[in-house]
Amino acid sequence: MALTKRASAWLATLPRTQSVPTARVEQLLRDGGHTPHQAWLTFHDSYAGYAEEVAPGDFAFWGLSHAADRIPPLVWVDPDAVCVVPAKRGFPEGIVCADAHPVHDYELLADGRFMGVGGPAASFDQKIERHGLMMELASRGTVRTSRVGRGLDKQENQDLIHEMRASFVPEASDTNAEFYVEPTRVLRVGRIIDYLVLYEVDPPAPETTP
Repeated sequence: MALTKRASAWLATLPRTQSVPTARVEQLLRDGGHTPHQAWLTFHDSYAGYAEEVAPGDFAFWGLSHAADRIPPLVWVDPDAVCVVPAKRGFPEGIVCADAHPVHDYELLADGRFMGVGGPAASFDQKIERHGLMMELASRGTVRTSRVGRGLDKQENQDLIHEMRASFVPEASDTNAEFYVEPTRVLRVGRIIDYLVLYEVDPPAPETTP
């Protein structure tokens, strides 16, 4: 599925560095006795080389493998290699999908699920969709978190979800998180862990007449 306009707009803000050809990544996987899952190859083909600033001065360089002479230099991964993570706790095997600090958990599972910043998400595309909708909200003013709460069965939370139900965004939503987007607010609902977060932008100050 193609990215939406707002997701593509967010992606376009990221710088892109050189990347290892997808055919080389596939060969590295086969040489290591690993299955080159289609979700992995598609990710690398689409997104390898993008640099995401996950915190000030802290970057994740997307890709399943990176060249030794990459600029900027490698930090967290070995050159010309792949790092496959064995299946565990009911999850399929995964692969490290960025040169990033391990705390950010940039791992793409064999079925396409992404576990890192912006996730957990059903796909890497979905992560990008979520960044896109938050960037769009931020373009309208200063974003503030106006509500954080557990207990989705509470009446006030039920009322909020019902109020915003028509603004559900399927391309950014999965079983981990549902997103509802209006011009001045975004609601994230996590049904598995029973919480919600409401982000809002303050309306512009009224113009004063001389």
